[in-house]
Amino acid sequence: MITKDTNQAIRIIKEGRITAFPTGTSYGLAVDALQGNALQRLRNIKKRPEEKTFTVMAKEEIWDEYFDMSEDEKELLEKYKNSALTLLVQPKEELKHLAQDGLIGLRITDHPLMEEITNKVDVPLTATSANIVGEEPCYSPQCVEKTFPSKIDETTYDLSLGCILDGGNLKETKPSTIAKMVDGKIQIVRQGDLVIS
Repeated sequence: MITKDTNQAIRIIKEGRITAFPTGTSYGLAVDALQGNALQRLRNIKKRPEEKTFTVMAKEEIWDEYFDMSEDEKELLEKYKNSALTLLVQPKEELKHLAQDGLIGLRITDHPLMEEITNKVDVPLTATSANIVGEEPCYSPQCVEKTFPSKIDETTYDLSLGCILDGGNLKETKPSTIAKMVDGKIQIVRQGDLVIS
């Protein structure tokens, strides 16, 4: 279940299943954000209410395909590359199912393994934290494994993780900073690990 093989992680994601992965803050859970069955599986495993959406991560090469971003937003993402930043941006039609108040959180990839799996697919992936709703995030593969033990639940959906991408034990830190651009100015929605100057 715990692996260092990003190709295995990608294969599981393409199958509509869940991969846990390390970020610059805590472990996260990735599924293909365009697969409805995968998103439902993710909601079930996290016990997440239907109305709560997921942040996504995507390589820069597909930003224009899935997001309507201003040059100011792109410049901000470039400025804080490899930082713990989630920027609220306007999604295009394919991702509107994950929008809240017309916006979706685009998480910067700030861990080498996180970046590697993002770069290996041509679709946005979810970047939600690896925890049950209301519980603390996980900072180690062992915590993820304990939180989501392998089991087939008595439902339509397999409530086990496909795999955990092993990034070792992460330093416990604040979550990503959530921000958005309003009239060309940065507005902090949630102050996290990154301090924007």
